Amino acid sequence: MAPQHIGERSLGRGTRLDPRFRRVVQDIATLSWGLLAVSDAPMLALAVPSDGWRQDLPILLWDRWLAPHEQGSRDLCASVSVGPALDALCVAADELFMLLQAARICPAEATGISIVTDGTGVALIADMPVAETADAGWLLALAGHHGRAATMLPMADDGIWALLRCEAEGASIH
Repeated sequence: MAPQHIGERSLGRGTRLDPRFRRVVQDIATLSWGLLAVSDAPMLALAVPSDGWRQDLPILLWDRWLAPHEQGSRDLCASVSVGPALDALCVAADELFMLLQAARICPAEATGISIVTDGTGVALIADMPVAETADAGWLLALAGHHGRAATMLPMADDGIWALLRCEAEGASIH
């Protein structure tokens, strides 16, 4: 997804974001960090809006082997203890979708838009992970320098996204 514009500020690496947009994106990162911590998953994908995917889950966790973990996602969504955090994450996803519509970045009828986050950073993609077919290669394609993801908030420098980016760019990891 090529960088888009939100008002006078562009959506992409090294740019300033509209304060409302930045707040929502930071809320998504913070809430995701908590959900990732209790699920022991390195990344999650979030539907934007929260009911925008065909499956009945608003999130999809990625396990330590970088494979989608649908059962773990179902278990997390069914957990009473994380219900309020998951509800708040869905509200933030829906607010982000309204901001994207207001900025004319995506049409009202758009479906399948996703966010990928490591709990620190947030990347927007015009794609949807499918548990049966998505794998580490899907994440690798997103993280690469010419990937399909538009970074809204930088990912952790020492996290899985940084490793995927190095792999996608052919860099050596020591």
